[in-house]
Amino acid sequence: MRTGKYCRECLLRSEERKVEQEQNWEKKQLFLDQVRAALRDEDLELSPPEYLAEFTELYERHFGAQTAFDPLKRHFNELMLKKEPEIRKRIEASEDPVATAIQAAQAGNYIDYIALGEIDGDQLEQLLFQNGEKGLKPEVYDSFKADLSSAKNLVYITDNCGEIVVDKVLIQELKKFYPQVDVTVIVRGAGVANDASMEDAVQVGLSDEARVIGNGTRIAGTSLNRISREAKEIIGRADVIIAKGQGNYETLSGCGLNVYYLFLCKCDYFVKRFEGEYLQHMFIKEM
Repeated sequence: MRTGKYCRECLLRSEERKVEQEQNWEKKQLFLDQVRAALRDEDLELSPPEYLAEFTELYERHFGAQTAFDPLKRHFNELMLKKEPEIRKRIEASEDPVATAIQAAQAGNYIDYIALGEIDGDQLEQLLFQNGEKGLKPEVYDSFKADLSSAKNLVYITDNCGEIVVDKVLIQELKKFYPQVDVTVIVRGAGVANDASMEDAVQVGLSDEARVIGNGTRIAGTSLNRISREAKEIIGRADVIIAKGQGNYETLSGCGLNVYYLFLCKCDYFVKRFEGEYLQHMFIKEM
């Protein structure tokens, strides 16, 4: 998916937020001028996550390693680990634990400083425990269950910190109901904003539930032309792929693989694209 008008504006806003606290005015202006120049072309070739990766490299050339998100990542991993028992209790008490776990995993996609700029604790609670029904279409869910029933391997592509706690819970439920399925989890290959890395996977215990690998890049998505050979081969062999977050949709949509996308609509483009509502849960099968 190429970067369109809405995505340009969102990317620029996120880069402006990134340098708000920088004290060197000249460096800040030079950085933002270079970001604007990159987004000025009429026909942008890359997806939004690929531009975000380029801007991260540009930021670090001007200001040094980007570490501002590290405390936030640890905070949200710990916060969601504290919520895990309550989430698990709700799932186990439900009539369909897999469906409820999917809804919780969708809701976890709310933890995204790049798209939202701020995380509201009350909103997170509401999404986790009240608002999943609209995002689980029966025909997609039935297809998902049928695919898993005959699958031998599943690739689960993660998105953000904190969110990976509910990803872990969903993986545990899938392993209960589909014990023949071998699960591989793919995280980002290097630090990028609030996206989940190997360090986050270890912190929340995800690496205890499945094999976890990095994708070989710091792109906030899964660009099949740019990820590592290992990650690309694993994805290519997968019977079923779960891809979390808008960034994975932006980079994978149209790939032709058996992908199920789980995310929240967090921007105007996605709301219009899917004729949904802001922060609506989405569960979509690759066509």
